[in-house]
Amino acid sequence: MADEIRHDPAETAALADRIGAHADHLEGTAGAHTRNTRQRLASVRGRDPLANAVVHSAEQVLNVVKQAERQLRRHLRDVQGGLHEMNRRHEENDKALHDMVKRIHTRSEAQDTARKGWTDRAKGPDRSLKPATVTVQWRPGMPKAQFARKAQQLQELGRRGELYKATNPVSRDKKITEDYKGALIRIISNNHKDNPELAEAARKVARSMHPDHISELQTGGRDHWEGIRMLDGYTNEEIGKRQIWPSIKNLPDGTPIKIRVKWK
Repeated sequence: MADEIRHDPAETAALADRIGAHADHLEGTAGAHTRNTRQRLASVRGRDPLANAVVHSAEQVLNVVKQAERQLRRHLRDVQGGLHEMNRRHEENDKALHDMVKRIHTRSEAQDTARKGWTDRAKGPDRSLKPATVTVQWRPGMPKAQFARKAQQLQELGRRGELYKATNPVSRDKKITEDYKGALIRIISNNHKDNPELAEAARKVARSMHPDHISELQTGGRDHWEGIRMLDGYTNEEIGKRQIWPSIKNLPDGTPIKIRVKWK
């Protein structure tokens, strides 16, 4: 008989933030490619104005996307807490963003409510079933820091007993992730109206990324903004569609899942 697992959203969000911060730290040290790139960038700093501009922009772009996502999540937490639903001034300045943020939260809560009422779907790991171990492997083309963050998050969720084979097709509201990405891009535009080149570079990076469910929907994750973080698109597709899903698609619903991380 399946046990209904009790997710602690605050704990999961804190875990994601903690591992995300660690991954950001690793971004400058994980892998020879990243180290060499930073060394090359550093070697031209201060020597050539054009090279300086390129270096500065390359560093800025990633920070712009990260800062925009932190800002988006602050807005969502405000709506969640009923503090002031972002705030009236923000609504007046950008009603489209205000509406997107409200919609992300409302639809996320609706998904949680529907989940609680499931009667014909796995709602947690079935402890009577033998756990399955799934290998998540780094592939060339994956940013190493982003792979490390995603892999560590999954591994920790598996260690805590939160991952299991979900009933398919999974329950998903695609509008949540669409609006999450749309709101992020809108924040980037609003924050950098005085620097259109930087704004466009950051929007380009954001468009190439995916709003990723930290705990994959196919492994029992909630379809809620609290469990979403932006992730490199190739890394997301490779891990979710080509590594995890083929490994679990034939397992009984509710099968507990553990994660093994492989770098080579």
